[in-house]
Amino acid sequence: MPALNVLLAGSVESPALELLFKSKYLNKLYTNFELPNIPDIRFNTFKELAKKCKALKIDLVLVDDEKFILQGIADVLRANFVNCFAINSFWTQLVLSNDFAHKMCEKYGIETPEIFKYPQEYPLIVRADGVREEANSLQDIININKKIVNCSQEIANTIFLERFIDGEKATLTSIFDGKHLITFSDKEIAEDLIKEYNSKLQNMFLAENSNFIGYINSEVILKEQALFNIGFNLNFPVIKEDLLYLLISVIYQKLTEITLR
Repeated sequence: MPALNVLLAGSVESPALELLFKSKYLNKLYTNFELPNIPDIRFNTFKELAKKCKALKIDLVLVDDEKFILQGIADVLRANFVNCFAINSFWTQLVLSNDFAHKMCEKYGIETPEIFKYPQEYPLIVRADGVREEANSLQDIININKKIVNCSQEIANTIFLERFIDGEKATLTSIFDGKHLITFSDKEIAEDLIKEYNSKLQNMFLAENSNFIGYINSEVILKEQALFNIGFNLNFPVIKEDLLYLLISVIYQKLTEITLR
C-alpha cells in the first residue's frame, strides 16, 4: 500500500493526531494548526484550501472539525478533486435536523422511538434540534419548552415529544467509501443486529446521496433485540486498526476487504 500525504483539519486535541503518528502508511503530515516540526496550512476558503492541497500533492484531507464539516468542506474539496474524509453537506442534515433524521430513518426501516402528538405516558423525551431531555410530568415539559424558547425561537419550532426507551445506550460508528458501508459498536451488540442496521444505513446512503467518503455515528438504544436510533453525531471514531490502512481502503473503495476489531 502507498504512504500518504495527509492534512488533518482539526485541532491539537484531535484523537486522529495520535493515530496518524502511529500509522506506518504516513508519508508526510500537514495540519491547519500549530504543531512542532509539522507544516501547517492556513486558508480563508475551502476552495483556497483545495488549491493548496493540490499544489502540495496531499492525498487526503482528514476532517475532525465539526464546524468545517457542517460548512460543507467535503463538497468543495471533492468538487476540486481532493480526497476528503467527511460527510457531505446533504448528510449533515442528519446531525442538524431531528426531523430530517427521523424521516430518513423511517423511510429506510431504521427503528426510532414513537413520536407523540401529546403526552401519553411518562417518562417521555422532549426533542428539538440539538436537544434531548427527559420529562417526568407535564410541568417538566412546560419547563423544558420555556428553556428552549428562551434560548432560540428557531430551535423551539422543532420541538416534539418522543417515547422513552429504557435500554442500553451505545454508539455505532459507520464508515462509508462511496459504495460500501461498515459499522462497528463501542458496546457488545449481537453481530446480526449490527449487520441489519448497517444494511439499512448503506441503502439510505446509496439511494439518496452517495457522493462522499467519511464517517458518522449513530446514537442507539438496544431494547428487546432491536436497535432504536435516537440521533447522529460527528465525534471522531475510535479506531483500533492502523488509521491510514483503513482510509486507503476507503479511498480505493475496498472497505469490504478488511475486518475491523
